[in-house]
Order: sequence, then structure tokens, then C-alpha cells
Amino acid sequence: MPAHWFFVSYSPVPPPGGTGVGRPAADKNVKEFYADLTRAVVNLGGPLTPPGVGYLDADRDDPAAVRALNRCRAFVPLITPRYFADPYCGRQWTAFARRAHRGTLVPALWTPVATTARPVRVDLDLPVPTRPGTPLHVDDEALDGYARGGLYGLRQHSDHPEYYDQCVGRIAQGIVQAALGTPEPAPDEVEFTDPEDVPDAFAATSWHPLGIAVLAPDIHHLPAGRSDIKYGPEPRDWQPYSDGYGTALAERTAELARNVGFAPQIRTYDEAEPVFLGHRQTRSPWVLILDPWVLHDPEAVRRLREFDARDLPWVTVLTPIADDPQTRQARPDLDALLKSALPRRLSRGRAIQRGAILGLDNSEAFSSRFMELANSAAHHYLNRDRLRSSTTKSSAPADRRHVDSQGDQEAPS
Repeated sequence: MPAHWFFVSYSPVPPPGGTGVGRPAADKNVKEFYADLTRAVVNLGGPLTPPGVGYLDADRDDPAAVRALNRCRAFVPLITPRYFADPYCGRQWTAFARRAHRGTLVPALWTPVATTARPVRVDLDLPVPTRPGTPLHVDDEALDGYARGGLYGLRQHSDHPEYYDQCVGRIAQGIVQAALGTPEPAPDEVEFTDPEDVPDAFAATSWHPLGIAVLAPDIHHLPAGRSDIKYGPEPRDWQPYSDGYGTALAERTAELARNVGFAPQIRTYDEAEPVFLGHRQTRSPWVLILDPWVLHDPEAVRRLREFDARDLPWVTVLTPIADDPQTRQARPDLDALLKSALPRRLSRGRAIQRGAILGLDNSEAFSSRFMELANSAAHHYLNRDRLRSSTTKSSAPADRRHVDSQGDQEAPS
């Protein structure tokens, strides 16, 4: 059988709760993209297109996957934040990169991935092939939409379906160019027989640290009259959403962070406060997860106002709103407390940040905002770090800097 012209490598999203045996299959949208890409490749390749032109690695138990990866002309990783956290995809990347015969990497951006979450160098712009012929036309608006939301965003949210088609066509053109410019591998050519035999290309890279601070009551320190149903022995046990996961929000946030390339550490607000107030230098961006019920304590409001006055762009604040009836009834009072505690951020912050502070009503909204705002905090942190390194030189000798258990340094005296 002729070699496949392209092999789509994809990291599927696990079902809620993580139940099930083996790896989940590709979802409906991915399968439809694969069908669209296949049609575009066939249209461009014409009579030269072989049967079985592509391969979608949806079933990881299929032995044909190893043969397809060994012999394909183009490797098409469907890029998502989860892709770079999937060891199986990392091994596929290594296997393709190490092949003796030539092949072409043709990435397809499915959903946006921040620079800080990319453990390997990869150009995520739409491919611009030089052969065969002139690159297919893509409108500027389509290029912008692809960069901002990927192919999934163009499929789901664009009023112009032709933008998605244009981008798929350009990717198909890159595949055809790779196929026509790559020799047919030998029928019996096999360079590895099991993805477990090669290392994960993404595992050896040090991902960026991220602090996750939790400001919430524990079960022993609740406001008067507050139900204890959402709380546990420690602030990090807080679980505002009743969505069946059975995992504290702090732990789920850490998992989200790992999925987009961060190395998270969970702290209480008491542990993080010296960093927020400038008593220790930070060595990472931070996310502060805030339960507004804690603001019934005037001391908590005072401490947050002190934090708010420092205007730290490398700390982002998210306020999950618990889904119990008591919280819904108290929402106006909780909103007033938030406005009292964080006036600077709520008057000067970006709209997306203000919305996250004023309340995220369900786990889906929380996850979406976390992805965006954690990456924003990381960019602010990296820009701050570059600015500091380019304009100042440390005057403190190394032995005067103490690294505490949170991984942040005391500010040099």
C-alpha cells in the first residue's frame, strides 16, 4: 500500500471525570476537520493522490498507526494546549523527527497556545508553501482569525465559513507540496515499532512555574451563618462547583495549568502574601482564586485592598461563585464586598479581568478564563523580568538571597 501523504497527530480531550478505558477517540469536530482536510488534499493532488491519502490517529490501539507514522510524507500535529502535555504526542513528535527518510512538519493550529506553553520551537502561523504553484489565497481576516482562535475558532465562531475553508486549503497545499517533494519510503521501512520506545519530545523541557494562591475560608473559620457544604479542613479544599468532578478547585486549577505547560504550586493566601506585598521577589506569575465569602471578615478586605493598591499585572484574580442557593441569594452583598476589596482592578483592569473578578458562575467559565488570564499573567511576568534585567544590575551578592519554601526570593536589602 502506498505511504500516506499525511498523518494527523491529535491529543483527545478526556471525558468529564476521567472515567473510561484507554485513550478517548477524536471528537466530532476533529473528525470533520480531518474529512475536510482529506477532501482538500485530494482536490489539489488530483490523480496523483493515493488511496488512503491521510491517517487520523484517533485509535491509539490500532497497529496501523505505527506503520502510518513511519512512512507518512507529512506530519500534521493538531496543536492545542493539551497537545504539548500529552506524552503520547510527544513520542510521536520524536519518532517523526528521528526518521532517516525525509518528511515535512505541517502544524495545524486547532486552538490558541501561548508562547510560554510551547516546550518545542514550532511556527504556528498558517503554512506558506512555495510549491506547487502560488500559495492559495487567504483573506487577511482569515489569517487574523486563525491566529486568534485556530481552526476550531473559525469553525465555531466565524460569520464567514470561507475563512475556515481557506485555512484548511492552505494546510492541504503544504501537505501536497511535502508529498510531491518527498521520495516514497520503502514498503518494508520501519524505524520504530512502539511509541513507548522513543522519548517524549516535550518532557525534558522545563515549563514555566505558576503560583496558585487560594483565599477562602476553611470549615473551621466560616462567616456567621455560612453553610459548610463547599468547604474542607483547609482553604485549598474549597469546592464551589457541584459538577461531579469530586476534586477541590485548587487541584483542578493545577491540572489545567499543567495542561497548558505550567508547573503549578498551590499556596494559601497567607503563604503568597509576602510576594504580593513586595517582601519577597516573585519567581513566577500568579493566579489568585478568591471566595467572596471570606470578605465578610474586615481584615480580609483590608489585606486585599493593600494587595490591590500594588497593581501587579503578573497576578491575575479569579472569583468562582459557588452554585449553592445561599450564595445565589447573597450575590448582591458579595458583589459589593468585591468592589470594596479590589477597587483598583475593578476600575482600571481590562474587561476580561473585571469579569473574572466579579464572578465565574460555573466550572466551564472558570476554566476558559483561567486559560486566558494565566497566560496573560505569564506574559506580564516575562516582560517585567526582561525589563528588569535590561535596565538594572543586581547589587546583592548571591549569598544574601534566601530562597524560601515557596520558591520565591526575599527582596534584597
